[in-house]
Amino acid sequence: MWLLAIFKWATGGPLSRVLSSIEKSIDNETERQRITANVVERAIIADAENRAASMQSRVFWFVWALFAVPVGFWLGAVCVDSVLLFSGSISDLPPSVKPYATQIITSIFGSGAGVAGVQAIAAAIRGRR
Repeated sequence: MWLLAIFKWATGGPLSRVLSSIEKSIDNETERQRITANVVERAIIADAENRAASMQSRVFWFVWALFAVPVGFWLGAVCVDSVLLFSGSISDLPPSVKPYATQIITSIFGSGAGVAGVQAIAAAIRGRR
């Protein structure tokens, strides 16, 4: 009988308070994570909107073209020289410029590949319906 009374006391009073404290702590941590995720999501959306707005400007595309057109000519010359075996005297880009040129080439072909991939997926989805 006294064992049952001790068990009721342990599970009803102190244990119940400990468990409710742990539950509140877990709820608080979940709420903190939800708030953090919400703030990060808003920051990402704001950054994407700012980038999209800046890309609507003609100045952005003019400055981008100032860099992309010469890199495109250089890459075209390298490709034509490689395929048609011309003189082979096209100089390499300077090491200080090469990372930027690589980024420009990647953005051109990467965006084209991305658009082609999305179009292929959209066509496949449309074909299923």
